[in-house]
Amino acid sequence: MTKEIALTFDDGPWGTRTIRVVDELTNRKIPATFMIWGEHMAEYPEILKVAAENELFAFGNHTYHHRHLTDLSDKEILSELNKTDALFYELTGKKLDFVRPPFGDCDAHTLAIIQRPLICWSLDTMSWDYGNPAKCVEAIHKAKDGDIVFMHDFQEADVLALPEILDYLEEENFTFKTIPELLGAQLNDEAYIYYSRDKRAKTGFGGS
Repeated sequence: MTKEIALTFDDGPWGTRTIRVVDELTNRKIPATFMIWGEHMAEYPEILKVAAENELFAFGNHTYHHRHLTDLSDKEILSELNKTDALFYELTGKKLDFVRPPFGDCDAHTLAIIQRPLICWSLDTMSWDYGNPAKCVEAIHKAKDGDIVFMHDFQEADVLALPEILDYLEEENFTFKTIPELLGAQLNDEAYIYYSRDKRAKTGFGGS
């Protein structure tokens, strides 16, 4: 039975860490989705452009300053997204059609303001907390069909763990998908918060 999974990488582009992730995925012809932090894109535009030229990858808007969206005014939320959209388009000629809210912090009001799909996750390698590659690999052993995996090209632990993570998922017969490939026509529906291929809601992780 074929199992599908989408790897997502937050907070890049970030110097050689992003380059190493892109190289590993490219060498193995594995698709993935990068959630772009605007300030980092401004700092590493050439790295972003190289990644964006690769047809294996999809990209989402991770805001410009990486702030909690539920702490911002409606105007500030839109500014965070629009500034990131504009720079990404300037560098690549492409649009960002979905959003990864920083910290997964979103609610029904945020969704209504953004009016784009919000992509959260169903499996977290916890690199941001443990900083331990072995823990990242251990987390992946819980992977299920349809999962959206939360990783970071910003975090050294995920970068170091990536080859073993890919080995495990391939051994378990997972097929790798970008977010648009995993969610398919769902992304054209009215905006939702997506946690996996099979779970979406109008509320955030906290149910608010």
